[in-house]
Amino acid sequence: MRDAGRDDLARKVDWVAESIGDGLDFDVLSFDESDQAERLIEVKTAGLGKFFPFYVSATEVRCSEDVPGQYHLYRVFDFADCPHLYILSGSLVARCLLEPTQYRAAIRPSEEEQARTAR
Repeated sequence: MRDAGRDDLARKVDWVAESIGDGLDFDVLSFDESDQAERLIEVKTAGLGKFFPFYVSATEVRCSEDVPGQYHLYRVFDFADCPHLYILSGSLVARCLLEPTQYRAAIRPSEEEQARTAR
């Protein structure tokens, strides 16, 4: 941004994962130099190659679906040897093969516990 003469926008870039905390579904709030639109950047780093699978959360996928024009996943790969950057813009559903790998679990009460709470 500074190279484009947009110091005003560069000053507004925020590493929200650090300043606000994890949970906004992206790591960095940045801006498009041409129209000042917000860019929501999620960063995924790996020591392996570009096509090695990586994890995304359900909320990251949802965010990419909600605002595909603003969502950008920065995939930093070969991090240890010679880092490279690959950028996926838009919906992760459209750009990636997604495979569910986790479940949210809640303990199912026994019949006895259910009967007690029904009274």
